[in-house]
Amino acid sequence: MKIASMIVLPMAAPYLCAMGEPYSTRDRIGGLAVLLRTDASVAGENLLIANNGKGLRVMAEMIRSLEPLVIGMDPLQPGAFLKQARVEARHLGPSGVSLMGVGAIEGALLDLRAKIAGMPVHRLLGATHEKLPAYYSAALWPHVGLDGLQKAATNIVAKGFWGMKLRAGAGTLTDQVDRVKAIREAVGYDVKLLIDINQRLDERRALQLGRAIEPYDIYWFEEPVDGRDHAGEARIAAALDTQVAAGESAFSLGEFKTMIEMHSADVLMPDVQRVGGPMEFLRIGELAAASHIKVSGHTLPEISLSLMASQSNACCLEVMPWSAPFYEGEVKIEAGFAHAGDRPGWSQGLDVKAMRKYALENADI
Repeated sequence: MKIASMIVLPMAAPYLCAMGEPYSTRDRIGGLAVLLRTDASVAGENLLIANNGKGLRVMAEMIRSLEPLVIGMDPLQPGAFLKQARVEARHLGPSGVSLMGVGAIEGALLDLRAKIAGMPVHRLLGATHEKLPAYYSAALWPHVGLDGLQKAATNIVAKGFWGMKLRAGAGTLTDQVDRVKAIREAVGYDVKLLIDINQRLDERRALQLGRAIEPYDIYWFEEPVDGRDHAGEARIAAALDTQVAAGESAFSLGEFKTMIEMHSADVLMPDVQRVGGPMEFLRIGELAAASHIKVSGHTLPEISLSLMASQSNACCLEVMPWSAPFYEGEVKIEAGFAHAGDRPGWSQGLDVKAMRKYALENADI
């Protein structure tokens, strides 16, 4: 069996959730589908996303530049492709667009191998979990008032989620504590509450806020400072009883190795597309496990769920619906857990009708 064709399709769809700052100026989510077809009519797929479609064309051209390495290859030998592709792309640097391009193809190859084997990706990789605790990440924005926060938090609980994420860091210390308190008053303490600072604060203010909200049983305190300031993250992690989560803005296995060595976080959050694809995501998870550190993916739950379900140290899944317009159905949430499911390949499949509807170019899909 050989790869006969590769399609790279840029798309743009409306957001399925009300967007809050810092995303409120964006009116659509960009998607980049990678479709690999074999001469035996088996197809593998993968998706990258980009807020407001920024960078889609650049990423598409990076992926297309690797097409000569893909056509004619044996999909059961992905290592050979990865070795060649990294050599081809190394003049562009070891991370960023080059790494994302290689990883996008690798993700489609993994989906393809799972379909050839007739099993879900997480079982092909050696499943540790069939389900993971799931938290909702797209409602508790900084611009939402206290009444709105309480209503949104109540709705999240009603939908059966294990937890919810509050964006924080904007406004006075008193304002931020009041927002956390309002949510706890609305939903109690049986549901997990995760706080995401989105890199808004300096170290001193982050520590002030982290200490002030600890009485409200915070599950984690995410990206409190600049995502490149791993020393600052480490000092905050050492000072707080609440666990610190970080890593969605890290772009390589080497950077995560540095974070682990510096004790920058209690939970690492690799983004599968930023770190260069599934294998790098899994390597980061194994490296973290060796240091007794938990992992949780960032966005793209349709893909992250399959990968984390194969990792012993995975703690929870972020359900962010940005990528949902491009997929068939939704990730199944039941009694607080996201179920990886029995579908061969990724936990969710791309929706052909949606791809045609939102396509920015003509393509034979």
